[in-house]
Amino acid sequence: MRRIFFLLGRSGKSDPYCLLSCGPVKHRSRTIHDGGSDPVWNQSFLFEILDGVPELSVSVYDSERNGRDESMGVTVIPLAPLYMNRQIEPTKYKVQLPNGHFHGELVLRLKFFPKVHHGQLTLHLVKGHNLLDADVFDKSDPYAIITCHKQKLKSRVIENGGSNPNWDQTFAFTIDSEVTEVLIKLFDRDTFTADDLLGTAIVPLHKVFAEGYVPPMDYKVLGKQGQPQGEVTVGLKYVPKI
Repeated sequence: MRRIFFLLGRSGKSDPYCLLSCGPVKHRSRTIHDGGSDPVWNQSFLFEILDGVPELSVSVYDSERNGRDESMGVTVIPLAPLYMNRQIEPTKYKVQLPNGHFHGELVLRLKFFPKVHHGQLTLHLVKGHNLLDADVFDKSDPYAIITCHKQKLKSRVIENGGSNPNWDQTFAFTIDSEVTEVLIKLFDRDTFTADDLLGTAIVPLHKVFAEGYVPPMDYKVLGKQGQPQGEVTVGLKYVPKI
């Protein structure tokens, strides 16, 4: 995996520089002499890191000619939105001072280039919990459409499954692309009208790529407006191609 960071920053008349840490990989920016409270770095950094690193840490220091460099604060940036969107345009992140207060901002632009994996992913669709019941006079008949990159598979329909269907089905996907997540769309089968969408769940894959196995856990099911509409329980297994 790789990320490119474009930096601007705000940190009194000082000589600021940044230490960037993402997993085990670290980079140091150049020092802006007399940069004061509005230094401009305009630098890019490339990180080659393992799957699933959750955050980027940027620590700001004032370079001292005599004595120890002084900490000016730190910002910690969650990377989950970056993994999902592949790019984040220049965004302001607050800098937390050593005393815990916040002062100043750093501006970063982020890009993500996923690693291409090759192997087989097995997804265990266990059950749904508190799903939307779309039928007025009867229990819904839920099923799932599971999408992994360009591959789509359909679960069986659980007749009268209602809000808590139990599928207990496994699905196999061939992985040979920059896939980072699986999309699960849940529907209620209708006989005379179009099937109703019950919601969508996104299952990130970085953990199973790193560890090989993720036991069944709950993932939120969201409606069209992002509102919570229950949960779906999913387990994952990944076997890399040798």
